[in-house]
Amino acid sequence: MTQPTQYFRTLSGDPPNAGVPPGVAFFHVHQPSAPTATPAASPPPPPYAMHYYSPYLDPRMFLPPQQAAQGPPPPAPPAPALLDARMFYPPLQTLQAPPAPPAPAPAPAPQQWTPPGASLLGQQAPNFEGVNYLYPQDHTVLHIIWDVHMKLDTPTTFPAFEPRLFPTGLTVAELIRRLGAPTTDDSKFGVMEVHQLGDGRWTAGTTVLLTSDLAKKTLGAIGWGETRGFAAKPVWIKVHTAT
Repeated sequence: MTQPTQYFRTLSGDPPNAGVPPGVAFFHVHQPSAPTATPAASPPPPPYAMHYYSPYLDPRMFLPPQQAAQGPPPPAPPAPALLDARMFYPPLQTLQAPPAPPAPAPAPAPQQWTPPGASLLGQQAPNFEGVNYLYPQDHTVLHIIWDVHMKLDTPTTFPAFEPRLFPTGLTVAELIRRLGAPTTDDSKFGVMEVHQLGDGRWTAGTTVLLTSDLAKKTLGAIGWGETRGFAAKPVWIKVHTAT
C-alpha cells in the first residue's frame, strides 16, 4: 500500500514552495481581455482670449477650463454711466470772450438853423435865385378894393376886393406905390379907408395922399396894426385917385 507523500512545512506552517512540487514551473500567460469601448475624448476647451473692456476685465480670464468649457459665460454687466464734467460746468460758449461792442451810431448831421423870419403863418419864405426872404415880425391884413369909380353913397353890389398881408412897419407912401400909383403926379394918388354900413352902402374914412404927412407914417402908426383883420375889424382900403 502506497503511502501518501509527506511534505515539509516551513516554520510558518505553510508548505514549502507554496505547495508546488519540485521541478514544476509556472508561467503567467497574459490573456488579452475583450476590448472595451474607449470613451470619446472630450473636445479641448476653447483657447482663452484676452479681452479688455475698459475699465473692467473679462470675467472669463478667471474661470477654470472645466467651467469655461461647459458653455459661454454670462454677459458682462453694462458699464455704469461715467460722470461727464460738462454736468458740473456751464456750456463752453459761455466761457468764450464776449462779442465786440457794436459800432457807435453815426452822429446825426447838423440841422441847418432856420431863423424865425423864414416862415410866416406856417409858410416858408420864397426863394429868389438862391436868396431866401426874411419876413418882418408883425403883419396886418388890408382888404383892397380895386374899383376907383366906386360910389360910396349909392347902394351897389359888393365890390371886388382882395385881402393882402402887409408888414405893419411899411409906410403908407410905400403902400400906395406898391398898389400901383404912378410917379408922375403924387398929389393925385393915395388910398382911402372905407367903412361898410350894410345894404351895399359905404362911408368914407381916412384918406392919405402921397404928398400928405400921413403918408410918411407906418401902417401901425395910423391904426392899421397887427390885430386888424384878426382880433379887430378888418381894414378896407380903396385905391384913390384925386379928381
